[in-house]
Formats: sequence, C-alpha cells, structure tokens
Amino acid sequence: MIDILNVPTKETRTFGWVQDSSSIDNLCNVVALFDSESNFHKKLVDEIVPCIVLENDGQKEMLDALNAKPLALKYKLLTGTSFTPRSASRCNGIVQAAVKGQKRPFIVDWAADNFVRWAHAIDFIKYNYSDDTFSITKKGLAFTKSSGTERENLLINAILSYPPAFRILSLLSNPDKPLTKFELGEKLGFTGEEGFICYPIRSIVAALAETSDKDERSKIRSDWESSSDKYARTIAQCLRHLNLVKICKKNVTVEYGHELFSESLSAFCITPKGERVLRNINGNSKHSKIEKIVSYEMFATKGSDREYLRLRRSLILKAIVESKSKATFEHLQEALNANGLKESIETIKDDISGFINLGLNIEIYSDSVELTDSIADFSIPMYKDFTNKSELSKEKDEIRKQLKTLPHDYLSLMDLAVDSTQNRLFEIRAMDLFLNECGFYGRHLGGANKPDGVLYTDESNDENYGIIVDMKAYSGGYNLPIGQQDEMKRYISNNQKRDEKINPTKWWSEFPDYLKNHYFMFVSGSFKGDMAEKLHKIYLETKVSGTAMPIVTALLVADKIKSREMSLQDFEKGICNTEYRG
Repeated sequence: MIDILNVPTKETRTFGWVQDSSSIDNLCNVVALFDSESNFHKKLVDEIVPCIVLENDGQKEMLDALNAKPLALKYKLLTGTSFTPRSASRCNGIVQAAVKGQKRPFIVDWAADNFVRWAHAIDFIKYNYSDDTFSITKKGLAFTKSSGTERENLLINAILSYPPAFRILSLLSNPDKPLTKFELGEKLGFTGEEGFICYPIRSIVAALAETSDKDERSKIRSDWESSSDKYARTIAQCLRHLNLVKICKKNVTVEYGHELFSESLSAFCITPKGERVLRNINGNSKHSKIEKIVSYEMFATKGSDREYLRLRRSLILKAIVESKSKATFEHLQEALNANGLKESIETIKDDISGFINLGLNIEIYSDSVELTDSIADFSIPMYKDFTNKSELSKEKDEIRKQLKTLPHDYLSLMDLAVDSTQNRLFEIRAMDLFLNECGFYGRHLGGANKPDGVLYTDESNDENYGIIVDMKAYSGGYNLPIGQQDEMKRYISNNQKRDEKINPTKWWSEFPDYLKNHYFMFVSGSFKGDMAEKLHKIYLETKVSGTAMPIVTALLVADKIKSREMSLQDFEKGICNTEYRG
C-alpha cells in the first residue's frame, strides 16, 4: 500500500542514494547500533561514545538516546554536524562514533549521513516523518541477530531489494560485457535533471587518449566524476564486497568529434555467484521474485523543486501500482490532476523511463504501462507547498514537448547552465551536444589561455567554417562583462596570427587549414543586457562575427539538426552578432 501522509511541515532529507560508503562491515555496525540487545550497541554505549565524544559535544544526550526504549534516534544526533576547518573536526554524532575513520577514530558528518542512507535504503531502519527519527525494522532486527550464511543471504536480499543495486547487477548481467562506472551511471536514475547527470564516456576516453601526462591523466580519472557516476561506483563496490561483481579492465573505443579514440578503463563485470543470485531474485521455480524497496525521497535529489518532482513521481507510481490492469497514460495524467499537478504525457513518459533506470520492472506499451514488480509499502508525505513547480521545471517540460529526436538526458544542460559550481561538466556536456548530436567536428579544450572548445565543419561542405566557443554556467543571466569580451578578442587574435610566441598552447591547431570562415560563440543559460551591442563591438575590432547561444536554443537547434530539419550551413546563417536566431 502506498499511503498519502499529510504533514504540516517537513524536513528536507535526501534518502535513497549513497556515495562513498560501500564498506559492508561498517554498514552492519550502523544497523546494530539501533538494536539495544546487540553486542555493538553495548560497546558503543560502554566504550566508544564515552571515549571519543566530549561532554560539550553531546555525550550525555547521545547516551540517553541510545539507552531509551523504544529506541528512536534523531537524524541530527545520528549524523552530527560539520566543523570548519575539517581538520578541526570532533565527534558529535552517534554514527560518526560508530564508524572508524582512516586517520581518526570517527568519521565526519557527511560520511555518517551516507551510512544512514544505506541502512534506510535497504529497509534495515525506517524513517519517522512525525519526529525526524530513525528506528530499526523487523528486517534489521533479523539481520543483527543472524550469523554465517543466513546473515550473508539476508544482506544480499536486502541490498538487491534496493532498486538501484538491482539495476546495476542487471546491467552487468552479461559476463562478457563489463561496464565502466560512466556507462552504468548514464543508465541509472532519472536522467535529464541535475541530480542524475553523468560525464559522457566519449569525453572521458578522448581526454585520456589525448594526453600522456601522468598527473593530468590522474586528475581526469579522479576529478571527472558526476553524481550518477559516484552512485554507480558506490553500488558496484558494495556488490563487489558481496562477491556478486568483480573489477576488470575494459578497452573502450569511442567516436568523438568524428575521430576514434581508445583507452583502457576500470570496469565491473558479474561473477558466477552474481549470475546465480540475479536469476533467483528475478523469480524461478524455487524462488519468488524479490520485493523492491522504494522511498519518496529517492525520486529526486537536487534542485529547488525536488519535493515537487518526488511528489509527482510518487503519485505516478501509486497510480500504476493501484491499477487493476495496465495503466494508460491518460489515467496517470488524471491521477496527477486529481492531486493538483498538471503534467503532459511526455513528462509522464520520461518519469516512467526514470523508474526503469531506477531498477523497477515496468513494461511500456503504445498507450499504457504495466508494473511487473512487487513494491513494498511506503508513504508519500503531502505538504501544501510541494505542488509548486519551479520556473526551470516548467520551461524544461515545455522544451521536452518540442524535442523530436534529441535524447531527453540533454535536458540536464538546463540545470548545469545556471550552476556555476558545475562549469566544467556544463562545458563537457554542451560540447558533447554539438559534436555528437549536431555533427560538428572539434574538441573540448578548457584550461589556461584556451577557449572552452572549438567546432568546425567537414571539408566536403561548400561553405565550411570554424567556431571559437566560450561557455559560462551562470545563474540569473550572463551579461558578458568587458573582461570576457577582451578574452574572446584575444582568442580571435590568437587564431588569426597563430604565433606560438604569443600563446604557446597553440590551441588553434585544432582548426584544420581548409576552413574558409571563423566565428565565435558564447553559450550560457540565458543572457542579459544589450548583447547585440557587445557582440558587435567584438566584431568591429576583429572583423569576426559571433553569437550568444542560450542553452534552450542550443537544445532546439540540435534537435532540428538531428532530425535533418536544419543543416550546418543553416546553422551558420544564424550567427549574426546577436543572440542566436535559428
């Protein structure tokens, strides 16, 4: 049963997704602290907390809470708080104390939060909306009191009842086709939005293949990792600890900007034990199909209206579950309308694709869907403000309806374009759009004394041309300040003079010699101020024309090019020292 729980207010929590907490032993201890009869609970009360938690950091409050019956622990008391600087951190959370850190006898609040999420995601502890506390479940108690083979089987079943873990193992079901974390991440969760963005593997492989510098290669491998990539890696590592998957090497060859690049990457592949377990949990003559554990919070993780997205998706799933037969898209639309949410069929279809990427088995037909999974009961906390949709989501839904051929995961560019903390990922994803969906040649560049990228057309085109690209992730509209205008003028001058004494990077060598014309282009979420005047000033000083491309325009233009309604020659006509007119 999926019930609606009316709440007067609600803490904003992020459950259902975990990063960097794949240690099974530590997860077991976190569950055990909720069982007042477990040996670990006794050790925590008698030894650990008194030893590493200072009195003025809440020692008494923690011990009183751990000794209370029934045991229900406040979220903040479990995770504690952060310290600035991190090096000055002290232990002020129960889960912090329960897990030993690498350099200290405790972990920090963020890591503690991830262990709480893990235990909650696999239904070993439950969340109480009324008082923001957690308590152990029957499944959790059974686990803490088990041992040996029984304990291992309980843990495997619990983790694979978590849909994303089931999804990862299912994606790895072919032992001859290992997958990298990037390939897993792009097929995980609700693609096309801020919380489930991944680095395109094409960009990763091309970047690695083009540099032999060990430090730069190491930096790419460690730093180029998005939310979905981290989720995929954490889940896969957990499955590895259970001997369901193993790490291997994979030779990956990709086409990027019409060139082939190859690189050897770490990947995951299923083990014989994993194959056997996957067959069992999918249901066979001896085993019933495993019941999936979902929560309202796992349906969105970021964004100003994540509560709205969680509510919409929960209500869609509720309507699917409660349908006695196949649920038509019109029925799902009516179910949302009944709760004050008006959505298009296109949006509902994208959410259903998200459920499948989440790890739920859903059959999609021409006019309906059917759930072929069993889902455990969960609650939908209904709060009056949850039905308010942000302007960004409204705009995204309108664009979604207009896209004919472009994959909807590119809608995440609308989130990235207004988040300055994600500028590199915005650059890489935007270049991926132009190179792999529009058919341009070129490169993502970035770095000191280089533009963010270059685009150019094939020599076979009668009117071939190149574009110097500068991209800015910026909220509230980008006004192209004088400093950025001057920077673009320098790039144009670099390309015209091509003198490595002026700029040793020689980035212009990415442009082939056959190009007849060159342009410049700024790409951002939106622009403000008199862009035509600013672009024209650059033209007057350089005699090179340019444009400012809002990301929504880029998506629509890419869709037209991909569907052959527009050519790259037509694209050139829209570059006329104004905001792009496609």
